[in-house]
Amino acid sequence: MNKAKVIPMLKCVLVLAAIALCSGLLLGVFNILTYVDPLQSTYERFAEDTGASFSKMADEEGAEYGNGSVLYYAVSDDGTVHAFLAEGGGGFGGKVQLYVYVKDGAVDKIVAGDNSETYMSKLEEAKFYDSFLGVPLSSLDVQGTDVVSGATKSSKAVKNALNAVVQYYNGKIGGQSNG
Repeated sequence: MNKAKVIPMLKCVLVLAAIALCSGLLLGVFNILTYVDPLQSTYERFAEDTGASFSKMADEEGAEYGNGSVLYYAVSDDGTVHAFLAEGGGGFGGKVQLYVYVKDGAVDKIVAGDNSETYMSKLEEAKFYDSFLGVPLSSLDVQGTDVVSGATKSSKAVKNALNAVVQYYNGKIGGQSNG
């Protein structure tokens, strides 16, 4: 091999390796500085929405029910509020996250979370969530609820998320099976 060709090639490889190493280190430092723990941010959201204190998960996370899943579930430190971060598939823009709060076995509050839906505002305008508020989870028929015209897929995604909460609550917390 010709030394005149090998030495410049080795220099290029070493320079590229140094660049890759420095880039990796910088990305690692940036990740450490900007990392947001999803569990901690969920606790903070639960506390912000309810005024209650949440300090630990009450059960496993990631339970799937059909086209919906419960990402996180926690019970307030005083035991009065059950808080869920649920996700429903089938939306126009993909999956929809919902924060669902249960008090005395009934839906107390529903807050939309992360989503890419264009028509979520139509659900608010139509007071779609109000049809679930105050209803005991043991008798809540989520899938039988009418969808909002003009936001059909968004409505279905919300219903899928809420249905996951109902099934999780009735199966693991409320002591009843719900299909």
